[in-house]
Amino acid sequence: MSSSTAKHLILYRFDRQPVEALVHADAYLLAAGIEVMLRDGNLQIIDYKSVKALCFAADGAPADLFTTPTSFERRPKTPGLWVSFRLRDDAVLEGVLPHNMLEWPEQGYFLTPPRANSYRQRVFLPRQAVRETALLGLVGKASSLESKAARRVDLDPGRQLSMFD
Repeated sequence: MSSSTAKHLILYRFDRQPVEALVHADAYLLAAGIEVMLRDGNLQIIDYKSVKALCFAADGAPADLFTTPTSFERRPKTPGLWVSFRLRDDAVLEGVLPHNMLEWPEQGYFLTPPRANSYRQRVFLPRQAVRETALLGLVGKASSLESKAARRVDLDPGRQLSMFD
């Protein structure tokens, strides 16, 4: 028997008020849209074009993702790609994406927002909501094991090519 996989989030749509909802953590990104269950119990599939952002938050968290400062005051400490997104309504949100691009779903981007805390840890931005993206910096290493393997050079003379001798 698996544990509960329902995640609480705040759904931000273009030209609408934020709404609290729940999603199934493994199956909410569908081809047709995002499947959410609203607080009144209605299950809806919301088209990606109408979604501005999904903010995974604790229950009772304020809907202030775009009203609080949306950029980092200093260089972030979380390892990853430090990026800035300009959305279709000209809102700007900075965040940190994982180093591994294979972890990015085809529907959008999962990022760690500025001032991430216990009630706001991750944000999902659909690709249709993003108008412009800028890479601001690379923070930390992708993996200490990968970097050690990349630096390790096999200098065994028996395995070296002799074409330059």
